Amino acid sequence: MLDKISQPQQARQVAGEIPIYHRYTLGVAGERFFKALRDQQQLLASPCPKCHDRLLPPKLYCERCFVETVEPWEPVAGPGYVRSFTVLHKSLEEEPLPAPEVVALVSWPGVRGGLLHRLGDTAPHLVTLGMAVEPVWAAQRVGALSDILYFRPVQAD
Repeated sequence: MLDKISQPQQARQVAGEIPIYHRYTLGVAGERFFKALRDQQQLLASPCPKCHDRLLPPKLYCERCFVETVEPWEPVAGPGYVRSFTVLHKSLEEEPLPAPEVVALVSWPGVRGGLLHRLGDTAPHLVTLGMAVEPVWAAQRVGALSDILYFRPVQAD
């Protein structure tokens, strides 16, 4: 039986390792989404018939209404927009990066959700909230988020 700690200062840290191995499966919705990235260079959103939200990443069920999403899943068209961003100066290993990198939450009008991804072809100090961006696709795609190399600012015509 576990004892509940009533005083946070009573918590103790124990050094060690727990060898845990796992495999993350994409599931039906994830597999379909990543196949569309790979095969059609297309971002798909799943529509909810009740609240009329379009979900990205797509889901089989709307987490707001608990209703099954409907066919057909819809391609997300037009530019995405930077909703939030951060500038990274260190890698995940806490090593200094050769140059700062920008990671942004990119969302689309009429779509609930979005994608976290790198921004490129721009300097960190030029990134703004609301900036219009588009994906830059990898030449060789494998059905992963890395099929989008990064998002870049949309060039004005």
